[in-house]
Amino acid sequence: MRSLGPRMEVAVAMTILGVGAAVVTAMHLTWPEPELPAMAYAVSNGEAGVADLQPFEITDISGAPVELTPGSEGARRVRLSNPNSVDIVVLTLQAVPGQPLDAAHNRVVDCPSGVLSVVPMPQPVAIPPAGAVEVEMVVQISPDVPPACKDSVFPLTYTGRAARG
Repeated sequence: MRSLGPRMEVAVAMTILGVGAAVVTAMHLTWPEPELPAMAYAVSNGEAGVADLQPFEITDISGAPVELTPGSEGARRVRLSNPNSVDIVVLTLQAVPGQPLDAAHNRVVDCPSGVLSVVPMPQPVAIPPAGAVEVEMVVQISPDVPPACKDSVFPLTYTGRAARG
């Protein structure tokens, strides 16, 4: 097998660590209870000593439906789990809305995903070995929501970054 050389090995490792996995979960203008937990994870890019860490898990655990109307705010409860035997710190967590879908899972072209936004996690959180913490993410609905958005489902992609604690 051909050696990549030290510079190329570092470049490949940085690329692998810098690519965070993402998960998509559904967010509805009237939120349904989640059927299966959604998970996403990432490890910080270039952080010394993180190559041996397992990715942390992100699970949307919001629960009961919440009616969101134009100009309102809601919340998504998210569980962050640490499968490692050492402390980690989740440095960032964000969710990005995707193109809304109707009840038949067709794209709603007259409803822009920008009518919904999710405020990123405001501060890092520490998670003990094999532990979990729950955080709340604020969801905001624009005051100007087109009629086509009524009863649409907004897929959310959660991503995050963590480091050794």
